[in-house]
Amino acid sequence: MTEYRITHKNGDQYPVRNIYCVGRNYAGHARELENPLLKEPVFFQKGLTCLTTEDRIKLPSDRTIHHEIELVILISRPGEGITADNAMDHIGGFALGLDLTDRKLQNELKEGKLPWFLSKSFKNSAVVSTFFQPDMGNWSEMFWLKINGNVVQKGQMDDMEFDIPFLIEFLSSRIPLLEGDIVFTGTPEGVGTVEKGDVLELGLGESVLKTVRFR
Repeated sequence: MTEYRITHKNGDQYPVRNIYCVGRNYAGHARELENPLLKEPVFFQKGLTCLTTEDRIKLPSDRTIHHEIELVILISRPGEGITADNAMDHIGGFALGLDLTDRKLQNELKEGKLPWFLSKSFKNSAVVSTFFQPDMGNWSEMFWLKINGNVVQKGQMDDMEFDIPFLIEFLSSRIPLLEGDIVFTGTPEGVGTVEKGDVLELGLGESVLKTVRFR
């Protein structure tokens, strides 16, 4: 059985168990897709085989794929019923990631009031950088996405509708979290299509954490 692993900057490797994602966690993104803001977080999942840490990614040839840059957190200590006050004790690292989305299919599924799992789950649709220490001070800096040298998305942790400790509290009150679970925490406004040949840079502050080339 293939084991999907992510790497921490300190050299530790974690087998990934689940990929959770938060929707509509930035007001600007909700507005640009004409979605209402929510009173509680909404979660969905990506299949484990969607995960990639590669730097060269093949796009599906028959779909319109949108980029969504996100802060991603690594659960390094399992738990359920975790309180917001203790949430950081369960986080082993932060990364930047891309929640790639088949937007046309997602809209069709939404119109039919159907689950949109397949619009989010396809090969290489969950891209993550190396994970770094969970220093909330550093990770409160602006994170951004460039395509071919142009900034197309940027956001900050402070812009989230639901902050990370609350997300951990909320999710772990519904389902136990396992060591190796990762959580995509939502995307800021500015989503759009990616094309073959595009070069994407995922950055935090002045640093580029990952470069992805689409083919």
